[in-house]
Amino acid sequence: MNIQYKEKLDGCRASKNMDEVISILQKQSLPICIDDIYTQIKKKNTSVSLSTIYRIVEKLINHNIVRKTTILDNNKALYELVKDEHQHYMICVKCKKMIPIDICPIEEFKKHIAGETGFNITGHKFELYGECETCSPKSTGK
Repeated sequence: MNIQYKEKLDGCRASKNMDEVISILQKQSLPICIDDIYTQIKKKNTSVSLSTIYRIVEKLINHNIVRKTTILDNNKALYELVKDEHQHYMICVKCKKMIPIDICPIEEFKKHIAGETGFNITGHKFELYGECETCSPKSTGK
């Protein structure tokens, strides 16, 4: 396990399965669901249960190692590692494809509104919904 994540566990015991969950999430460029994490771990370890994976992910969320997100109109939770720089996405409402947004349009607004209100903002979530290039009706030029 990466030393950065061990420090965040703050005294909690890391397990082989927890190391596997973190390793799988480190290899992902987009958030993934518990079923995908479970499937990948199950390929290596036949004795792990789905409930164990849920408990591990919850512990990682509680220690701010993993972030949970839910896509609009889809009740399936997705998980990704918390990184130094947060990530926002454009999400296709038809195929659910997620496309990372390289900039954060909220940062300046967050500073402004915090200064105006005195509110201590600890995080935010920004997603754009629409149709990806594949799902969008093609312009016929008419």
